[in-house]
Amino acid sequence: MATCNRKLNDNCDNTATTTCLTKCPPPAVSLNVLPDEILEFIFTYLPPYGDLEHCSLVCKRWQLIVKNLVRRSQLNLEKGLADFRLRWEVFSQQTAASLEANFPSIPTGMPMPIIAGRFAHSAVRLGNSMYVFGGGSSSDTTFNDLWRFDLTHMRWSRPLATGTYPSPKGSASMVAWRDKLVLFGGWRYPSLHPPYQPWCLFDELHYYDLPKDRWLARNSLPCPPPMAGHSASVHGNSMIVFGGYQIKDDVNVNSNDTWVLDLDEQRWWQPIFVGNTRPAPRYGQIQVELDKQHLLIVGGCGGANRVYTDAWLLDMTRDAWCWKQLNVRNKHFGAVHMWCNPGCRVNNYLVVVGPSPKMPLDFQIMKQSRVPAVGGNALRFAGLGQVPAPPPPFYQQQQQQPGQRVPLPERRPGAMLPEQHQRGNNGRFGAAAALPPQEQYLANRRAILDQNMQQAQQFMHNNNVNNNNNNYQPRSGRLSDLHSPPAAAPPAAPGAAPAASDGDADAAQRLQRNLALRCRDNEPLLPKRFDEHYEDPFRMAAFNVPGRSRSASRDHSERIRRMEEKMNAIRNSRRSAPAHVEPQTLRAPSPKRVRCNVQSLFVCDISSLLQRDANSEPGLDWVEYKNFGVLSGAPDRLILSSLIAGNGELILFGGVHKETLTDITHHVSNSIHFLSVPRDII
Repeated sequence: MATCNRKLNDNCDNTATTTCLTKCPPPAVSLNVLPDEILEFIFTYLPPYGDLEHCSLVCKRWQLIVKNLVRRSQLNLEKGLADFRLRWEVFSQQTAASLEANFPSIPTGMPMPIIAGRFAHSAVRLGNSMYVFGGGSSSDTTFNDLWRFDLTHMRWSRPLATGTYPSPKGSASMVAWRDKLVLFGGWRYPSLHPPYQPWCLFDELHYYDLPKDRWLARNSLPCPPPMAGHSASVHGNSMIVFGGYQIKDDVNVNSNDTWVLDLDEQRWWQPIFVGNTRPAPRYGQIQVELDKQHLLIVGGCGGANRVYTDAWLLDMTRDAWCWKQLNVRNKHFGAVHMWCNPGCRVNNYLVVVGPSPKMPLDFQIMKQSRVPAVGGNALRFAGLGQVPAPPPPFYQQQQQQPGQRVPLPERRPGAMLPEQHQRGNNGRFGAAAALPPQEQYLANRRAILDQNMQQAQQFMHNNNVNNNNNNYQPRSGRLSDLHSPPAAAPPAAPGAAPAASDGDADAAQRLQRNLALRCRDNEPLLPKRFDEHYEDPFRMAAFNVPGRSRSASRDHSERIRRMEEKMNAIRNSRRSAPAHVEPQTLRAPSPKRVRCNVQSLFVCDISSLLQRDANSEPGLDWVEYKNFGVLSGAPDRLILSSLIAGNGELILFGGVHKETLTDITHHVSNSIHFLSVPRDII
């Protein structure tokens, strides 16, 4: 009879193996028999927050393994940022529902709390939780709620807070200090429904006590003006606030002021600076803490067509602070539009998430917006760019002598015809002066078009009635010669009467048709002359190129003919080759990278700022990206989202699709995306 082979179970006295397999309990296996490398790999599947902290309390061996795992995770994240060897993981509402179904922790019948989608919110991580406050909604409103996301159990919860709540607002700054959250500034949407709430900025300062779940309002004088879009960071027991969109003397301006809040005494004050060197006024910049005496400012926006990509260092070691502009290297690998895209610091790197500078608008069709026509029922497209310059007035053309070139009007925005100055406020221009800028622009274009068309029709009518074609001579040659100035008429014999021929009438009609068609330059949607290149402003830039000339076409045909001859020669040589020679296998073409509108990753090396070597010039070095910074599982491109650093990972939350900001309902997100290093396979 066979005996039991389970030596681990001393209580087994069964004589048959089959009986032992059914009656003997399984042997007890301890994790301590595994080597440290296997245990560390198993711990990588735990959330790097509360569960990992609990594992470190089991024994001293596990504590050392967890400590080594945390250190290795930080090193792997930095190496993954330098090599762009990372991956995106998403936690959405569907993920939360499936997680709750498998691991229920809420009583049956109660809905699981989920945060609403938002953008321009405030987010900060403290311990094992991420806190999110306020922000803009999908319907032009703002929130004043505070949410907590448990990074250990991956669940949302809304604390039941007491005290004085902040106003609903977005683009406020929120930092973590000790066991409190400090919230300052922000803006609010105007309400679409009664009671009417105007668009405004705030100078409110609130503390949130986490142990007590209580809001505390703190107002002191002097204090900064109402602002939004500013940046803030904590240095010891002080909060440094820079820039922002402010209201000074009832005027909205950008600011480059620096304010300091003493977090203990809850008192505002402004530092003294050495010299006048300081960053330009801006908002939406990225501000990171280097140490207690230094901070870094990168990017920002100073208004229309003023997007900054520079970097500034604030030195606070002395009583008089000092701004210093830094040298930014490898700018072609740097992030663009950093005023509406988030960024954070990961040890020696500054990480920014945003659109790639190589992928954006050349392969995206521009959205055409329609606006009501002024003075009519039809809808017309809103033109882009400057107003096309009108042709010279026809009374000036009639005064030109034969052979003299007609002077072209000056191409500058807002150029007006002499008739416009004469009309004043009585004509259509005066009626459109009280219109909004976009409608006034359309009204001006239509007025110029109608005026030129009327003058062209009147000029053609006068020529047909009076047969006054003596100034025009018949032409011969190419159609493009019609653009050249008319040749001087030959001197007539003395006493000879001027003869009018059919050629003169044809030339006059051709010239008049040219003049009438040139009037269409004022309306970019009307077709141009058949021998002119039409540049469609709504067409993709990659295909809006001039045609190839005939000489270039002949050269192209010649190159094609030579290529065909080479291909035929290659085919003939393969046919005449011996049969035993195997043809070379063609390498499969590499798959093309899919162009899609997703988030890209940009990494900037700031190690020279942290070391501050006296022999090297401090500056920023943008790291050369791979695949345009697009990683596996990259989320859709969003703006006004938040990016914070976790334990060995980055956390991206919220945002809005830029294309939907002009719509009535915005497409906002409430998903959380984690950027981490792929797990190694043993």
